[in-house]
Amino acid sequence: MTPVSFMKPPRIEEVPRDIAASYVDAYFQNLHSVYPFLDQRDFRNRALGPNIRELLKANPAFSALYHTVLALGCQYHEGGTWEPGKGEAWKLFQVALGLIADILLPREHLIGLQALVAMSIFAMNTCCLQIDEVLITEAARMAQGLRYHKSIGNEEEPYTATCRRTFWVIYYMEKHMCFHGQVNSIIADYDIGCPVPDAPEAMYGEFNWFLSTIRFSRILSQAYASLFSVSATMNSLESYYSAIDQIEGRLERWRVAIPENFRPGLHPQFVTFSDPATKMPAIANESSPRTEENKRTLMRAARMVIELIQFVDTAPHTPIFILSIMPLVAIFILFDFVVHNPRHAETRDNLSLLEVAAGHFSLQEYKSKGVMPSSLVGEFSHIARQYVRDVEVKAQAQSAMPSRQAEGTIGEPVGAVVRGMVNNLNGQLALGNREGNPGSDYLGEWDGPSDFLCYPVIPENLGQASEDNPTLAGYDLRALFGSVIPEVYLPDGATGEVVVTDPLFGPTPLG
Repeated sequence: MTPVSFMKPPRIEEVPRDIAASYVDAYFQNLHSVYPFLDQRDFRNRALGPNIRELLKANPAFSALYHTVLALGCQYHEGGTWEPGKGEAWKLFQVALGLIADILLPREHLIGLQALVAMSIFAMNTCCLQIDEVLITEAARMAQGLRYHKSIGNEEEPYTATCRRTFWVIYYMEKHMCFHGQVNSIIADYDIGCPVPDAPEAMYGEFNWFLSTIRFSRILSQAYASLFSVSATMNSLESYYSAIDQIEGRLERWRVAIPENFRPGLHPQFVTFSDPATKMPAIANESSPRTEENKRTLMRAARMVIELIQFVDTAPHTPIFILSIMPLVAIFILFDFVVHNPRHAETRDNLSLLEVAAGHFSLQEYKSKGVMPSSLVGEFSHIARQYVRDVEVKAQAQSAMPSRQAEGTIGEPVGAVVRGMVNNLNGQLALGNREGNPGSDYLGEWDGPSDFLCYPVIPENLGQASEDNPTLAGYDLRALFGSVIPEVYLPDGATGEVVVTDPLFGPTPLG
């Protein structure tokens, strides 16, 4: 993985006005309706005006915003990149990265905040996704420092409307990031007094995308607090069911408020909880009739994600969460269902969808020219299909054997085949080839009613860490695909302790 650097480039090339105009047009055509935080007329007047050279030298924050907008637009003109340091878009973004200190250290202001938002959007792509959390968190902190979460200004003033739109864009970006990463949001819902402004650019007929996304983000915040926070994990099963019912009710009201032309055909909660660390907590109650429906809900969610892959643009500008993380989670879920239910009626369809997902990841590796070694993920589909074949062959062999010889041997392929193959694949994915691979003791085949779905209930599937593998809690799947911030390399013998110098007593280690 290539490190992300915050150094200023030695030489900043001036972008010709006609090329800059084409990049700005591409940005507003493709991204502005999703993130409507800029005043389009004001930005165009500044970015394409006759005094742009002087403005970039005098205002580092605007220079960072300008170069990031150009980088985002450049991606739609074949300038995108799968890894840092390469491509025209990265050259432009590197200018903004080199100005990050000039944004964070001085007094907060709107242009600096908008620069952070634009940089956060770019950082959601594969080339630098390891810094998106830092940028979005800093943007949320700065927005609250500017008191944009309060009710401020005159409704009619364009500047006030821009401030409010910027805050709400940060709001839904930060809420999504926190929910996916299983961390608490720093924007308190109970302390917001900022009204949602109009965003004509985000209107699709009668559908107000901007308002709908904000409402959905609020539900994500409530879902984290009531289902996945530390306090929520201490609740009883009855409390979990009650919280799930409340969240599902809010999601359903959100869904029916969307015009029919845009209304999700599948209940949105099926996709909301598709992260591997946020699978339905109620699955843990194996004997509940409701649990069986929750398992089917989880399986339908994974299937829907894979069915929607055909609409995802396999390109550097597609956010990594959409391009890779959600399909990867769907693969893991369907893989679990297949190996625990090899003789179930749904298994054939699940195997077919695993093959579709494998093709998606192979296409990623092809288009990225090997930068993203995603085709390894496709091995899961081969493992699952081979295991099902082995179970069928063994079942046929056992049917011809005396009952006493056949008794108790049907589950052997899970331990012998799947466990070994998955351990080997984990090693290839650099996830660590550990003894006692998590979940290996839970692998087994349900030989009961054909309509019953078996699903492993282990701490790792519920976003928790087992006692023997505490590092697995909240594992960030993005680390499989992205680049990293440079680490501090310590000399031989160094302990890694942070040391401060006390003027009276000398160096003192912290922690």
